[in-house]
Amino acid sequence: MTLFLASVVLGIVPMMIYAFFIWRLDRWEKEPFPLVLAAFVWGAIPSIIFAIIAQVILGLPMEATEGEPSLSGQLYQASLVAPVTEEIFKGFGLALIFLIFRKEVDSILDGLIYGSMIGFGFSAVENILYFSGQPDATSLLGLFFLRAFIFGMLHALFTGLTGVGFALSMFSKNGLMKVLWPILGLLAAIGTHALHNYFATIGGEHIFYAMGGILIGISWFVITAVVCLVHENRWIRIQLADEVSNGVLYSQQALDAAGFWTRSSLSVFNQGFSTVLKRKKLLHEATELAYEKQRHERFGATEKCLQKVASLRESVRTLSREDPLLLKGLIQPDQVLPPPLPPVRRTPPPIPG
Repeated sequence: MTLFLASVVLGIVPMMIYAFFIWRLDRWEKEPFPLVLAAFVWGAIPSIIFAIIAQVILGLPMEATEGEPSLSGQLYQASLVAPVTEEIFKGFGLALIFLIFRKEVDSILDGLIYGSMIGFGFSAVENILYFSGQPDATSLLGLFFLRAFIFGMLHALFTGLTGVGFALSMFSKNGLMKVLWPILGLLAAIGTHALHNYFATIGGEHIFYAMGGILIGISWFVITAVVCLVHENRWIRIQLADEVSNGVLYSQQALDAAGFWTRSSLSVFNQGFSTVLKRKKLLHEATELAYEKQRHERFGATEKCLQKVASLRESVRTLSREDPLLLKGLIQPDQVLPPPLPPVRRTPPPIPG
């Protein structure tokens, strides 16, 4: 019983920590916590259950012909059946999010985040199943180090590829690519999953190929996240440029609303807790205004959306005059926005595809 409880804790806690930091990665408009939690739970429960059922069914022909497990049978299960079934059922959860909660997806980064949440949920339960089968504490700790640290990001990386595919589809204006992007994302998830499982199943020195693969995957994840954050920072500033010109808020406030570090909790060290707390609503509302304007350009404006923009604009105008940095004289009202916001630029950079 003690080993089982330890398996549950060691399986869930690291994945929840990973998930928390990935969720916090999006500084400007964090995904709703209930939806993030639902994605995690989808990965942890329905996708695991459906994948196990499918794997048992698809594995029956091999068991009937071989009897005793062989290397070819193990490779069939690990490198074909498992990647296909697991990524399809994890991807189904992503499809539900993009169909039902599409208004919550504002960027490619959001697809990466939701895919990661499902992946972390799947890893948590999968780790519990592996950990609970260990005979003693030493074996448990050894496997914990391997699965929670060395390969802790695996399923987040796999399903993150599917999430990026769905996000690219959503923002693409090309009808063909709207269909192809999710398929390509899913195929990339299945392919990388299959390749990792192949090297892990063979074992021996091939495990180093699996470790090299996870390094490449993490590098891809970091680069994708950074590119997305830079991209979002740019178009938030672009969308707020007109608001600065029209006197809704001041240039420094627009830059702070789009800034990565100014939206971080670490800003309390140079601004003070009271100032950060008082400015939080201003920066959040300014960002919401930028996101709403961006949605209009991508999907067209409705009367309801226009009313929301007008309401946000008035809220930002009021809050900008109550900004503690402005009241302290630390913001210059006549300061202009620096590049990359020339007066002629009125539209955000194009979406890939």
